[in-house]
Amino acid sequence: MSKKAYILFVLLAFTFPVYGQPNQTATGEGTITGSVLDRDTKEPVQFANVILFTKDDSTQVTGAVTDAAGKFTLTGVRPGSYFLRVQILSYRVRVVGEVVLTDKRPNLDLGRIYLHPSAISLPNVVTEGKRSPITYQMGKQVIDVNQIKTALAGTAADVLQNVPSVSVDINGTVSLRGSTNFQVLVDGRPSVMGAQDALQQIPATSIKNIEIMTNPSAKYDASGSAGIINIILKKNSDLGLSGIVNLTGGLYDKYGGNFILQYKTPSLNYNIGADFNRRTFPGTNRQVKQFTIGGSTSSLNSDGSVLWQRILSGVRGGIGFNLTRHDNLSFGGRYGGRAFHHYSSLNTNQSSDAQQLIYINDHNYNHYGTFYELNTNYLHDSRGDRLTGYLSFRHNSSDEAAISTATQSNTTLNGTQTTELGPQNEIRGNIDYTLSIDKSEQFSAGSEFFSRTYEDVNKLYGFDSTTGNYNFQAPFSHTNNFNRSRFAAYSIFSDKWDSLGVQVGFRTEYTYQLVAQADTSQRFSFGRWDYFPSLSASYSFSNGTQLMASYTRRIERPDGGDLEPYYSWYDANTVHIGNPLLRPELTDSYEIGLQTFLGDVTLSNDVYYRFTKDKLQHINSVYAENVTLTSVANVGNSYAVGYEVSVMFNPVKMWQLNLMGNLYNYKISGALSSQSFARESFDWSSKMSNTFTLSHSTEVQLSARYHSPSVTAQGTWGGFFTTDLALKYDIISKTLTLTLQANDILSTGNREFTSQGTGFYEYNYFNRRAPIVVLNFQYNFNNYKSQGQPDKGQGDN
Repeated sequence: MSKKAYILFVLLAFTFPVYGQPNQTATGEGTITGSVLDRDTKEPVQFANVILFTKDDSTQVTGAVTDAAGKFTLTGVRPGSYFLRVQILSYRVRVVGEVVLTDKRPNLDLGRIYLHPSAISLPNVVTEGKRSPITYQMGKQVIDVNQIKTALAGTAADVLQNVPSVSVDINGTVSLRGSTNFQVLVDGRPSVMGAQDALQQIPATSIKNIEIMTNPSAKYDASGSAGIINIILKKNSDLGLSGIVNLTGGLYDKYGGNFILQYKTPSLNYNIGADFNRRTFPGTNRQVKQFTIGGSTSSLNSDGSVLWQRILSGVRGGIGFNLTRHDNLSFGGRYGGRAFHHYSSLNTNQSSDAQQLIYINDHNYNHYGTFYELNTNYLHDSRGDRLTGYLSFRHNSSDEAAISTATQSNTTLNGTQTTELGPQNEIRGNIDYTLSIDKSEQFSAGSEFFSRTYEDVNKLYGFDSTTGNYNFQAPFSHTNNFNRSRFAAYSIFSDKWDSLGVQVGFRTEYTYQLVAQADTSQRFSFGRWDYFPSLSASYSFSNGTQLMASYTRRIERPDGGDLEPYYSWYDANTVHIGNPLLRPELTDSYEIGLQTFLGDVTLSNDVYYRFTKDKLQHINSVYAENVTLTSVANVGNSYAVGYEVSVMFNPVKMWQLNLMGNLYNYKISGALSSQSFARESFDWSSKMSNTFTLSHSTEVQLSARYHSPSVTAQGTWGGFFTTDLALKYDIISKTLTLTLQANDILSTGNREFTSQGTGFYEYNYFNRRAPIVVLNFQYNFNNYKSQGQPDKGQGDN
C-alpha cells in the first residue's frame, strides 16, 4: 500500500493540466477590472481565480488571476451580458451576477469584491473556515502561523519545520533548501540578532506570518545565498485599545509568556509589547575521535549527558503619527537580553600508544548579553508614487565564557577557561521610491547604507596542577577590531501585458572590510564591488493556473569570527583559527514553478538550480594529539538541482491534509589540504500535516517529517524522523484558547554526524530527551484581530 501511495503521489505531482483559450476579435473589445479582498481582514487576496461567463448559456469567455494587490483585469471582452465567478481555496465562491458591457460603456470597474472564508459543515455543528497554512504568492511562500498548531508554544524555528523549503534538525538549526546561509528579516527589516538566534528565540505566538523568499528581487539586501525568511509580527488594524496575552509552560524547564497592547486612533497609533522565553533541552551525547600523527594513533571515546538552554527577554514599543492623508512618521525601539547555555558531562576514555586515561570531562559554555535598537520610519504614499525612508541604530553586547575541566577521582587533571567580550554597534538606513507609470508599469529605485563595528577581547586561562589556579595565557589571548561598511543602490522595472508579468532588477553593493589585531598591529582590509541582477516572470491562465520563473544572484560574506587570524581555544581538545583572506561565496539561483488547482486540490510544483562559487564551509584537521583544529575555508564550488512539491486538499470535510516533498541532488567539489575532492548525495525530505476539526471549538493536528542523510566537504549528516501532535481548544470563542502540543512523540529525533580527513576520524551522536510537551494559553481582549503589516515598500509587485 505504501508503494502504491508513493506512486500516486509522484504521478499527481507531475500532472500538469493544459488549457485552451477562446479566440477573440479586436473589434469593439472592452475591459473589466476590480479588486478582491478578504471580508474579515480587508487584506488583498492574491491568486484568486476570476472567470467570466456569458449570461445566456454560461460559456466561459475569459479569466484572470488577482495580483499581489488583489487586482485583476479582463481584456478582450465584447459588449454583452455576463456573470463573474471569483474563487480560491479556503474562501466561498463569489458570483457577481450583473456584468454588462455596451458600445457606449465598453470598460467596467467592479470595484471591491469581498470573499468570505469558507465554512466546514459537520453534524449539528458549523465551524469557521480554515485557511490553508501555506499559500503561494509571487516569489514567496506565506505561512499562517496560527494554523500550525504543533508549533504555537514554540518559536519561529518550530513553525518552519512544517514548510516545504525548510528543514530543522533536533538542535534547532534551520536550513533553507539545504543551506544555513540565509537572511532573517523582522517586519521587512534585518533582525537585530543573528539568523539562527532570531528563529530560535522569537515566540511563535507573537508572529502573524512567515514569508519564505528563495529568489528575492534586487530590492532586497543581497546577503544570504539561500534567500530570505521574513517574520511578520502581530499587529492590529482596529481602532481603540486591544491586545493579546500568551502564557506557556512545559516539561524539562520550559516556560514563557508575551503580551502585545495597541491603542489606535485615526491620527495616532501606540503599541507596546514584552516577551520572555526559556527553553531547555536535555539529552545524551556520544563521541568517537581518532587521530594519527607521525605514525602514532590516539583516540577519545566519550559518553554522557548534555543540556542546551536558550533564554530571551525583551520589551518593544512604538508610536506612529498620520501627518496627512498620505504621510506617516513612526518611531520604535526594542531592548532585551539573551543567554545561551551549553553544559556537558562526558565519561571519557583517552588512549594512545603510550597510555590510557579515564576521566570525566565537564564543559560549561555561556553566551549572554543585552541589545537595543532605535528606529524611525517615514512613508509618503499618494496616487502614483510612494516614498519610504528608514534609519536605525543598534547596540549588541555579545559576551562568552567557557570552562572545561578533566577530573579523575575528584582530582582536576587539566582545564581551560576562556572569555570573549564583544560589544557591537550597527547603523543602517535606506530610502526607496516607487513610481506607478500606469496601471501596469512600475519603476522603483533606492539606496541603502550599512556599517557594523565591534571589538573582540579574547582571553585564555590554563589550569596549573601545582597551584590549583588558572593562569593567564598571553600567547593565546588577543584583541581584534572589525569593521564592515556597505553602500548599495538598486532599480527595478515591472510591467504586465494581459496575463504575462515581467520584473527586471539590478543591484550593486560596495563593501569595505577591515580586520585589525591590536596586539600585533596586523591589518587586513579590502574594498570590492559586487553586482546582483534579478529577473522574474509570471503567466496566469484563465482557470487559475500560475506559471512563474525567476533568477537572482546572492552573496554570503564570512562572519567576523571566521576572519580572526589567531588561535582561540574552545576546550582542551578543540581549537579554532580564522582566516582574514576568506572570499565571500556567490550564488546564482534559478527557479521555475507551477501552481494550479485540480478540483479542490491545490498543487504547487517548483524546479530549482543553484550554483555557488567559493563555497564557505567549516573544516576540521589535526592540531596535536587528541586536539581538533576547526576553521573555515573556501573549499570550492557546489551545485544543487531539485524539485519541490506541495499538495493541499480536504479528503473529507473535517480533515485537511498537506503533503510536501523536496528532492535534490547536491554536489560539492574543490580542494582541501592541497588535495582535490568531490562529494555527491541525493537528498530528499517529506512532510505531512493533518488537521482534524472535531467541533467548532476543538482541533487536532498531527504532523510528521523525514530528512534523508546529506554530505558536506568532509562528512555526512545522518537522516532523522520526527512526529508531532497538538490539541487546540477554544474555551471562550475568539477570546481564550488552550493549545497542548507534544513534539517528537515517538522519540526518534536523533542526530548523528560522521567526518574524516587527513589524520582524523570523528563520530558524534546526539539524542534529545523526548517527547517535548508544552501547554499554551492565549487570551485576546477587545476582539484583537492580528494582522501582518509588512513594510509595503519591501514588496515585489
